[in-house]
Amino acid sequence: MLDKVKRESIYQPTQPGLAFPEVPVFSLLAEERRHRKERLVAACRAFALHGLDYGFAGHLTVRDPERPHLYWTNPMAIHFAQVKVSNLILVDHAGKVIEG
Repeated sequence: MLDKVKRESIYQPTQPGLAFPEVPVFSLLAEERRHRKERLVAACRAFALHGLDYGFAGHLTVRDPERPHLYWTNPMAIHFAQVKVSNLILVDHAGKVIEG
């Protein structure tokens, strides 16, 4: 039997009462930037929590919403468990630090 409910995504749950996470909409780029940076820090902390780190090596990135050719990332020599929004750096494709 075909699902008669129109879904926006094949990943949207069909069971009643289940929530489908949506991408938040922001009125200001600064709000979206802050949101992305906070999620990046959370991802770094989750990697540390689950042992998906090796000393201070490795990095995670997220694109800047205003300048999509630039990336926010955790700085070198800062363990994933110690990453904060305030110490993230903005870099280009060559790794040159633009901000932070």
